[in-house]
Amino acid sequence: MLNRHATMTGNITWLRDFGGLLRGVATSRVHSAVLALGVAAAGCATDAPQLSDTQSASTVGDYAHSGCSTAVVIGLSRQIAEQANCEHPGNFVRFTKGDGITITSNAVLPYLASGARGDLETVAKAHALDINSALRTVAQQYLLYEWYLQGRCGITAAATPGTSNHEGGRAVDLEDWSTRIADMHAHGWSHDVPGDPVHFDHLATPDRRGEDVHAFQVLWNRNHPNDEIATDGAYGPQTQARLVKSPATGFAKGPSCPAQAADVVVAVDGADLLPPTTQQHFAVTLSNTGTTDWPAGAQIELADATSSALHDPSWTSQTVIGTLVADIPAGGQGTVDFDVTTPAMADPTPIVQSLQIDDNGTIDATFDLAITIVPGMTEPQSSDGNDEPDADLSGGCTTGGGGTLAPLALAALIAVRRRRAG
Repeated sequence: MLNRHATMTGNITWLRDFGGLLRGVATSRVHSAVLALGVAAAGCATDAPQLSDTQSASTVGDYAHSGCSTAVVIGLSRQIAEQANCEHPGNFVRFTKGDGITITSNAVLPYLASGARGDLETVAKAHALDINSALRTVAQQYLLYEWYLQGRCGITAAATPGTSNHEGGRAVDLEDWSTRIADMHAHGWSHDVPGDPVHFDHLATPDRRGEDVHAFQVLWNRNHPNDEIATDGAYGPQTQARLVKSPATGFAKGPSCPAQAADVVVAVDGADLLPPTTQQHFAVTLSNTGTTDWPAGAQIELADATSSALHDPSWTSQTVIGTLVADIPAGGQGTVDFDVTTPAMADPTPIVQSLQIDDNGTIDATFDLAITIVPGMTEPQSSDGNDEPDADLSGGCTTGGGGTLAPLALAALIAVRRRRAG
């Protein structure tokens, strides 16, 4: 997950569809740019983004037709989860990797309601769990639903934004679901959603759907006092119009209460699921929330490891991916581009690689790159794919920030049924 200014040896040639603009990035080094922390997106979602010669702030809408990982909006999603917890403490609380929990992709937002989190951690301590998805915010659900409508990313079912079980804080998807059904059931997790075998719900936990939408609305109004929308928790045209032009890495003004420890990674543009022996490009946006700059020349390297299963010929060495080519100032963020090459694997295998920025022995930041190797894949897919629509949820009915999208939800259900019937 490297971010902003870095240089690499070897050839790196890539193209990226960015909001309708096709941008080529050159070979032989990693490009970077310094962005003011919390730069707010301006203009409409249909406006072409203003690109520097390397990278510029991007909006949620910029990714509606590109990529297959909701990790591109992980920074904004984290702010939404934390704002929801400010408003209702305990509803969306964080869990961490370790103690039997493996996070299988960069798109996993590791938050759940407190009761669901507790029972998940209890299972994991006795029986290791590979987590594909936990809490999913309205920003992530918007992208999944758009990709589903376009027939992209291997997604054969997706709930409309505001209606996914995962937005309620009591749902998880497990990579190793088939061997964990009994263990999960013994600790309050049901496994009864037809057509979605990886999915588990913690039914003893209240369904908090709508709180993520409300949290987004509050964050939008906090950052746009001259363009406020209703904070009713209902997803509708007015909320969607603001969501698509919101900064993918998060707002300048974040949650209204003290946040948990800040994360370095605010966006990862790269696949969640990869076939074996394949080179994959990643663009990882990091945020320097500290008080000192990360200086040019600092190494981007493996943390506490002498080799990596993801080593690529473009890396500087077995342990060093590259170096920062410009300062990353305190309060700034930027994007580092790099390649990995996946190893040969006979079975689906999560790989989590810890990385760090090393300034002559001073570790400025540490972060993880998480992917899953999937033999037999033929195209990029989303680890958050195949989210069954929930017909039991009734939508709100407002005109300001929300409004009901019931006709869209019905159309989605019909489309899913037709696809299955075919």
